Amino acid sequence: MSSSGDTSMTFMASTGEAIRALEEAARRTGMQHLSADAATGVLVFTAGRMLLAFGEKVTARIREVKPGIVQATLSSNLKFGSAGWGRNRTGRDRMSNALIQLLPLAP
Repeated sequence: MSSSGDTSMTFMASTGEAIRALEEAARRTGMQHLSADAATGVLVFTAGRMLLAFGEKVTARIREVKPGIVQATLSSNLKFGSAGWGRNRTGRDRMSNALIQLLPLAP
């Protein structure tokens, strides 16, 4: 389950495949890899270009639900009120849309 600021999706993929797809989704949407903790399946991406402390940060959590099925939960941390300018304008929404194009959804 997710809170109102989270987007969760379930995919037919391994954890490694999901992480690679997240990296590609970030690249496609102009986000940059900031940090990762492979042990917990948490990756952080940022829209900040020059100063990583500023701009939106998207946190992705990957967890294996069962063999071959992973759940990806994306949440964002917007800075300076930059949210809500049109449809799919947040990094979280853009990354979610890109991720759906890269991995098959689980039934």
